[in-house]
Amino acid sequence: MFEEKDYFMKIVEQFSTAIARIMGLKAEGKIEESQEVLDEILTNFTGLSKEVLGVLPFGILIEKVSGNRQTNGEKALMLAELLSQQANIYEIEEKTSEAKNLYFKSLNIRITIALDGDTELFEQNKDKINQLMDKLRRSVLPKESKLLLFKYYEHVKDYARAEDVLFELMDENEVNDDLLAQGTAFYKRLVDTDPIELEKGNLPIDEVLEGLANLEEYRKS
Repeated sequence: MFEEKDYFMKIVEQFSTAIARIMGLKAEGKIEESQEVLDEILTNFTGLSKEVLGVLPFGILIEKVSGNRQTNGEKALMLAELLSQQANIYEIEEKTSEAKNLYFKSLNIRITIALDGDTELFEQNKDKINQLMDKLRRSVLPKESKLLLFKYYEHVKDYARAEDVLFELMDENEVNDDLLAQGTAFYKRLVDTDPIELEKGNLPIDEVLEGLANLEEYRKS
């Protein structure tokens, strides 16, 4: 057990050194060199090229780096960082669509790990999630990202933002039974939540009940 932990800590140390080197090269304007270093670490860490990483769904990528049925949160967050570094290089190269694609995947991975319930990983992760959200604030998020954000905002007790994302999903997509069920369950959980917590989350009980009523209107339409 200790040998396995020591081995993983060594990987983390090597990873941190490589990321620092990539960022240093980018800061010096040595984009090709930074890409070479990143290509090497991507191959060593995932066994995949940046092109394949751009195509595979984020859930498959989490499984790939975890190496077994149980999600490895630490490795998943390392993957998310690699995707962000590659996205940044694409940004520098003015490959906007490729950059956004990887930023979205990085965000999805980070939120997925945040929702897993590991407090230590959550604390390591939340600032990165906020940074990605700030970077993507002018972008139209994919449906899968919004569904994750809806759950994430409830998880961090930012209930008003969770509601905003829910109704964005309702307005932008065909409303289906699953989405309505998720929304209804969300409001029912809030009805049972301490009113003080609701106030802190900027969604007082009267607005919760109003939101639940609005869902019924969607259901009838």
